[in-house]
Amino acid sequence: MLVSMTGFGSSTYQDKKLSISVELKSFNSRYFELNTKSFDLSGSFENTIRNHLKKKLQRGSITLIVKVDSKDYFKFNQLKTESVLNAYKKIEKKYSLKLNYSQLLRNNDILSYVPLNKSDQKKIFESIKVATNQLISMRSKEGAQIEKEFIKYINVAKKDLKSIKKIQDSVYNKKVKSQSSIESKMEEVEKIDLSEEIDRINSHLIQINKSIKSPELSGKKINFILQEINRESNTILSKFLDKRVSKNAISLKMQAEKMREQVANILWKIFLLYQVHLVQEKQRF
Repeated sequence: MLVSMTGFGSSTYQDKKLSISVELKSFNSRYFELNTKSFDLSGSFENTIRNHLKKKLQRGSITLIVKVDSKDYFKFNQLKTESVLNAYKKIEKKYSLKLNYSQLLRNNDILSYVPLNKSDQKKIFESIKVATNQLISMRSKEGAQIEKEFIKYINVAKKDLKSIKKIQDSVYNKKVKSQSSIESKMEEVEKIDLSEEIDRINSHLIQINKSIKSPELSGKKINFILQEINRESNTILSKFLDKRVSKNAISLKMQAEKMREQVANILWKIFLLYQVHLVQEKQRF
């Protein structure tokens, strides 16, 4: 089962005093990279979120957007406000000035941020888990599509090999019949024999087909196999000078390149992260 690194998940929560909106996006990356766009999170809570996402998503360029609206989000200092307002009025009266009262909001003593309590943090974290679950589900669907693409490329490559084998046999029969001595016939066979190259490429295709269905995938292994297919295809091109064979050999190289491009989209070691139905976790903040 293949899993893509591309995915999206979202969730919302609302009660009488709190409104939460979460968006989670994932794109291709060799490593786990988290970019958060949200309100001011406390260090320990942000670390809890980071550890959760890294455990569940493993790799990818991850963007987390959290929006929170709360009636208790800011604390208003009434006494301080009245004191500053009186001072503003005295200044205006004495110096005949018109002051900008909106500047009051920049005074941290008047309007200050209230850190989220444990209960609110838990609600945010639950919303993030829902979005994570959705993203994982989308990754799974994308991975299934990538697997179909792999199988399609493998089948095209197999057809190319059959065509090459058929052309080789036809040319071989004609060449052998035109030779008089056994020595010359053997020499001609060696020149056009592609049996080893065809067998090796077939073997490589079987290995790739097994690898994409294995729970322990290896991107490096598949890339190596694809390099070998490309090398064998080059040997066929240089060894058998026939336009029909060249066309099929070039097609083989194209299928290998298409598979190589898909390898970059795959998340390996999926047995560590695929639980579409998330197990409820006990979190302590």
